[in-house]
Amino acid sequence: MATFCQCIESLQQQNINDTFSIDILVVENNQTHNQDVVEAIASYQHAPFTIHHQLETTAGIPFARNNALRFGQQQGFDYLAFVDDDAIADPNWIQTLFAALQNNHVQVTTGPQFPIYPDNTATLYTAANVYHERKLTDGAALSWAATNNVLLDLNFFAQNQLAFNNQLIFGGEDKALFQQVGRHGGKILWVQNAIISEFISPERLNVKWALKRRFRIGATELQIESCINPPAKSYARCIFKGSAYLAKGLLMLLPDALLPNRSILNSLGDLVHGCGFFYGFFANVKSYT
Repeated sequence: MATFCQCIESLQQQNINDTFSIDILVVENNQTHNQDVVEAIASYQHAPFTIHHQLETTAGIPFARNNALRFGQQQGFDYLAFVDDDAIADPNWIQTLFAALQNNHVQVTTGPQFPIYPDNTATLYTAANVYHERKLTDGAALSWAATNNVLLDLNFFAQNQLAFNNQLIFGGEDKALFQQVGRHGGKILWVQNAIISEFISPERLNVKWALKRRFRIGATELQIESCINPPAKSYARCIFKGSAYLAKGLLMLLPDALLPNRSILNSLGDLVHGCGFFYGFFANVKSYT
């Protein structure tokens, strides 16, 4: 609950100008409302921005995110931003995303999510790519985005009937959705100064979690590819990507193990990531990591 409250506080402290107004939406993915969440939201109802609270009873991340899409469209909002509940937004986050979207005439803007580690976290984890966002150039055109930091044009998504794939309940539903933006004539822009920071919980700082995460990302790739490509192309792309990650993992294993300020989790992660691609040919992931 502590990180959830910090997330809400950071959203209530957003700097905005007179060209737009914002509301905050909390989508709770439970059978019934969590009383702690209800009380936390109630405590912020007199803050600058109105908070809406939706209950999505069908378990799964895509169902919760589609709930947010429907709510925004039904309520007549023009744009919808996503952020995780264990993250905090820079005070200029939403204004920066919105200005970039308007000024560049794009349909989606997205930015980095920087990790916040507990004190004295080992280099094994702070140097591991699994805890870091993609490194991209400001203004770069992208083929996909993630829902940890994104603003989208709701009208564009409604006109093209774009929604999260409810079959991808174990991850990748955001990548699968945003890959379709370009196919409908839309554009996605990277905005480096639109900053989200994520708290990395101690429970995630272990080798098992990091490797399972990388494996799961690889194992869901075939399902993601299949959302936009025919089967033959999907399999070919996954074989190529899986092989490339395996080769990279083997090549970098010794440097990552021996050189300072590097993490063996990167090469091991590439190896299990590559294995995940091939696992995905024969079985579906059974849990989200």
